Amino acid sequence: MQRRSVRLGTGIAALALAAGVAEVGPADAVVSTTVVTCGQTIMVNTTLAGDVGPCPSTNGAGWGINIGADNITLNLNGKRVFGGNVPGEGPAVRMFGRIGAKVMNGALDHMDCGVLIEGGNGNTVTGVTAEDNIGRNPGSPCGDGIAIESSTGNLIEKSIVRRNGPYSGIGVYSLVDSDHPRTTSGTSSGNKIDLNTVYDNVASRNPAAPADTDNDGIRVEPFSVSNNLTQNYVFHNGLDGISLFNGSANNQLMYNTVQNNGVRTSSARRGSGIIVFNRANGNLIIYNYVTGNSDNGIVVQGPVGANPGALGNRILYNQSFGNATQPLLTPAPGGPFGGTTYDLQDRNGNCNLNQWYGNVYGTAFPECTKAGGTQHVDT
Repeated sequence: MQRRSVRLGTGIAALALAAGVAEVGPADAVVSTTVVTCGQTIMVNTTLAGDVGPCPSTNGAGWGINIGADNITLNLNGKRVFGGNVPGEGPAVRMFGRIGAKVMNGALDHMDCGVLIEGGNGNTVTGVTAEDNIGRNPGSPCGDGIAIESSTGNLIEKSIVRRNGPYSGIGVYSLVDSDHPRTTSGTSSGNKIDLNTVYDNVASRNPAAPADTDNDGIRVEPFSVSNNLTQNYVFHNGLDGISLFNGSANNQLMYNTVQNNGVRTSSARRGSGIIVFNRANGNLIIYNYVTGNSDNGIVVQGPVGANPGALGNRILYNQSFGNATQPLLTPAPGGPFGGTTYDLQDRNGNCNLNQWYGNVYGTAFPECTKAGGTQHVDT
């Protein structure tokens, strides 16, 4: 009987996670492997006999392997599913409308994304390395290492996600737009992203301007709700480490290490460790370690025009210090991202709009002191 045995370390040690290593059971156990080719749809539990690829470009309509039935497992068996680094190849592994499917134990690289989960629910991605997946083609369904699109209750765990883009290492999407075109709509909710190492996702949307990027480590896009991001190590990504977009409510960020993000130059700003955008309400950010990021450590966006800012978020017991490591970009004062940066920043100018408590930090704005009971910045 074949089983997966993984233990994720902390900090840099997390890089030791080897997606291709598996333990097997008794010596007399027989593992049946299958030869799979590019573009194939599997309908039963499958263990790869060898690498799959390079898979050709199909103008965004194809895939490496498509999981075509519910409750089946694709065991990559330490092998690769890979493309030729040409935009339009689609995902290495595709789960479309699947329930309870699993992909595990191998490498997914040089496609438009490593894993694409579209629709369905309750799927698992575990112990994979998703790397060098770049989806710049306008017809591409993704541009992430791992993308969850209009899907609920999935688990992404114990994986290495690096050098993907141009959007994110791991992305959670609800709205259908030109960046992630698809036929499935609906809210992405109840997903768990746990114990992953997410780094060096720096690719730009514009190859002519490779230093200008909005590529994030983990990206929770508009109206994705009640997702849990826990125990991830997120570092050295192009813009923000973890971003919660407008309408992304009631998500939980807990025990993540978010370091040294914002390594490329955005046209608007440097990258922050954790950013909560305007109208992203009711999120819990607790027990995270946030340091060395280029802009703010943790920032909650205030009013922009007629929008009231992010409201009702709780930022509790985080360690956020040593951020704002690079100088501000121009234009600085007056723009929505201008002005001085801080380890903790609530741009609402009224601390009672969000709850800050028990954080360890070096600098904060505004400097709230006890006003409003427990709703204040306090070491």
